[in-house]
Amino acid sequence: MIYISELLLYVCFCIVVGNQLLAFVPADKRPTVAVPNWLINLCIIGIALLSFSPVLKVTLIFTKEYNVGFGTIFKGILMDFNIGHAWLVTLFLCLILLLVRILKKITNDPILEYMGAVLTFALILAFGWASHCTASYGLKGFVPHAIHFLSVTVWIGVLFVVGWFSKNSDNWLKFLKWFSPIAFICVVTSISAGFFLMNLLVPDYVNSWIVSYGQALLIKHLFIIPLLTFAWINGVLVKRKLNLNPNFNPIPWVRAESVMALLVFTAMAVMGQQSTPENIAAIIKFEKPSWLFEAFYDGKIEQNMSITLGLNVVSITFALAAVLALLLVVTMFHKKTSTFVSMLCGFLSVLFAYIAAMLSIN
Repeated sequence: MIYISELLLYVCFCIVVGNQLLAFVPADKRPTVAVPNWLINLCIIGIALLSFSPVLKVTLIFTKEYNVGFGTIFKGILMDFNIGHAWLVTLFLCLILLLVRILKKITNDPILEYMGAVLTFALILAFGWASHCTASYGLKGFVPHAIHFLSVTVWIGVLFVVGWFSKNSDNWLKFLKWFSPIAFICVVTSISAGFFLMNLLVPDYVNSWIVSYGQALLIKHLFIIPLLTFAWINGVLVKRKLNLNPNFNPIPWVRAESVMALLVFTAMAVMGQQSTPENIAAIIKFEKPSWLFEAFYDGKIEQNMSITLGLNVVSITFALAAVLALLLVVTMFHKKTSTFVSMLCGFLSVLFAYIAAMLSIN
């Protein structure tokens, strides 16, 4: 349940951020977009409520572990922990943002749109403040995590809103002209910040596959490959297609990219609820190794074990199948095949690549 709430939290952030950014783009430089007002308000309420899930989880764990009343522990977490401070700030910002939106609807004052953007940015900072990275590394963890999340929500947020709430594909080339460079910058920034965070939280990448956080991180990385493939299709191939055929409908391909982004978010939601693998031996001792790792590894799992990768015939075969499935994603676009089949090929490329990686473990 906590994974679903975390996934929904990412979606709520993306819709709020995407809608806020598109409000500043002139109507002749984007398709006609109409996100229901109630949905934006619901997403803002969702951010306040779903951000509470980790606070509740920690409170319940401490209540059970220390045998102290729920109210006492809850008050202590709100007053003394980053996660509690961040949720109080998030709740306050969401209430103010809802008030600003109500005033904007009544007065239509453009200054309120800028206030909404500032409050949305502050919500992203509050999200970063509640993270594992901030709790463990202070500002050194907070800054890259906030930058990473900001980049992702800007890129995927605009993608979500345009993909699922566009009334038409008018002005699509003009939309690509400004969105493609922004999306590229967001991708580079999020990958750079992600590598910085990984160096902090995952000092031994391959050995981290033994525990659940490392498995989710591996799956996330593998889903990023088809996600970037769909991004390339939407940013480059769709542009060429529209120049040749102005009646081409690009919206299904944007939706396919957003579905891949949802799968990446799902892996991120799992990661967010796991112990980070700075000390893998301690996780193996006090928690359990990943059930996915146990499904592929025949040997005995010990606290100080170390795994390596080595290619074999079977793993190479699956790796080649993954590459083939990824090439089929692009082929499907040229053949004008259903985007569902392309998404299926993207999913299969991840599945084959994952099996290839796990079968390479020694």
